[in-house]
Amino acid sequence: MIEARGLTARVGSFRLHDITFTVPKGAYGVVIGPAGSGKTTLLETIAGITPQTGGVLQLDGKSATGLPPELRNLGLVYQHGYLFPHLSVEANIAYGASDMQVAQEVATRIGASALRDRAVESLSGGERQLVALARALARQPSILLLDEPFSALDPRRRETTRRELRRIHREWGLTVLQVTHDFTEAGLLGDIAILLDSGRVLQSGRPDVVFRKPASPYVAEFLGAENVFAGTATILPDHSPDFQVGSESLIGAGKHAVEFRTGPLTIYTVANDVETPGYAVIRAEEVQLSLEPQGATSARNHFRGRITEISTLGALTRVSLDVDGTPLVAALTTRSAQELELAVGREAYASFKAMAVHLC
Repeated sequence: MIEARGLTARVGSFRLHDITFTVPKGAYGVVIGPAGSGKTTLLETIAGITPQTGGVLQLDGKSATGLPPELRNLGLVYQHGYLFPHLSVEANIAYGASDMQVAQEVATRIGASALRDRAVESLSGGERQLVALARALARQPSILLLDEPFSALDPRRRETTRRELRRIHREWGLTVLQVTHDFTEAGLLGDIAILLDSGRVLQSGRPDVVFRKPASPYVAEFLGAENVFAGTATILPDHSPDFQVGSESLIGAGKHAVEFRTGPLTIYTVANDVETPGYAVIRAEEVQLSLEPQGATSARNHFRGRITEISTLGALTRVSLDVDGTPLVAALTTRSAQELELAVGREAYASFKAMAVHLC
């Protein structure tokens, strides 16, 4: 378990401020944030390399304040590996290992065993990361801290290594905290997501909640939400005709129908409460496109617009529509975009469900 309450630290003029989060024992936490947000400093503070200047830090239920790094029972893997240059690969992996058989096993599972007879200076960046990861695991720590550990690996090796590390994490009951810039990786690996910026935690929680219900428009835009609208919200009567028949299940458990106005658009959603003025966030993958007006559908929000841009990257295509002067972005598979024969200048219809709208 990693528990931080009001944790502070300083490196030069940079400070971590009032850091509060919990990664339960055996959980996999991910830290995401822009460059310079303090992600590496946070790991080094947890590891005891950067001195804690305030707050509470507990590791596995015990206070770590003032505890030297070697007594914290954790492993730390940096992005660049930082192997011992005077030792062989095999000696690096064995350094500090609690059991040589375990060291050999994790080296094989991670994919570093084939590198055992190599000199450190002959390794590529990705190979260094594999050796550093095997070295950290060979100690059988209870907590593993990872700073972009897969960044230098090719896509295929990244996927296999990530999958194997997740298996080891589950088998051993490791508590893991990983820094990543890859939002897909964060969603695949993380049980807990921690968004850090300028030395402060902006939001933490389950990755699906953080990504789909950002705490602020800044968080939404950083996490890649293309549709972030400023406007005003009004709670509607729960029997309002603005909500179609069949949506009763959405309105209950403290939730109310909400009308959100942004420029010429009126968007319908549901919420427990509203702040106004405020923001509405709709992720692009929640927006459905068609070339004809849609008939009966569970989607509450329907708009007609004209396609202004089509951007294709592999299997994913993003389409921008101009809806009465307001841009609306949809994300769909490239195959679907081709089947629809979408083209810039063509009229199209966008729709999304009320539950796809998050207010913040």
